[in-house]
Amino acid sequence: MKVSKENTEHYYWGNKCRGWHFVKSKSLSIIEERMPPNTSEEKHYHEFSEQFFYILKGKATFEIEQDIIEVSKGEGVYIKPQIIHQINNLQSSELEFIVISQPRTRGDKIDEPFIESGQVNLNGKQFKSVSSSKNGEVSSETIFEYHQDRNIVWATYKGGGILFGTLSGTIATNRLIFTYQHQNLEGEFKTGKCESIVEGINGKVYLKEKWEWTCDDFSKGESILEQVTNSGNL
Repeated sequence: MKVSKENTEHYYWGNKCRGWHFVKSKSLSIIEERMPPNTSEEKHYHEFSEQFFYILKGKATFEIEQDIIEVSKGEGVYIKPQIIHQINNLQSSELEFIVISQPRTRGDKIDEPFIESGQVNLNGKQFKSVSSSKNGEVSSETIFEYHQDRNIVWATYKGGGILFGTLSGTIATNRLIFTYQHQNLEGEFKTGKCESIVEGINGKVYLKEKWEWTCDDFSKGESILEQVTNSGNL
């Protein structure tokens, strides 16, 4: 069946924005949307859906994590699952675009506030150390790459004095508990355990950590990790 805006499902959203469903199944959604001048959608993320936006008319201003990206006619942007984003039409003319979602986003949209409501998600986020006790081994050159599936969290880290490390644990509300292990530049293998509090400050995520070595002298320390800008877009 041939599909057009004349024969497909139509709906309104936001402030007089409109959409037309070209494909609407559980595994795939293709929609053409139109935004009047000076309109925006709510900032949000999707747990499972990945999306591609392609601009047909006008210029879109995307806020993706900490990045602001302008996307013009004939250009597109890809957004991974669990990446906070928002599309805005800041122009004086209409914005038209196609958005492809797989799977569809129905029931898979989480709006602001994120951390404040307990909906913390670290998936795809990178962090670096901004402070640490002297008995720690990470530095500002050590980059942590986090992943999350519901309440299960894991990460890899390397850089600075760390050749390679892994951690795994669980998260409840904004409390993250995990164990870690790594190999340092001297070839030594280190292990430990940590409890972190996740905080959002000025749109950026911080991990405030209290950790303890489970090897050598079993000493304790504290660290603060700061989110590194990592939009997840192409």
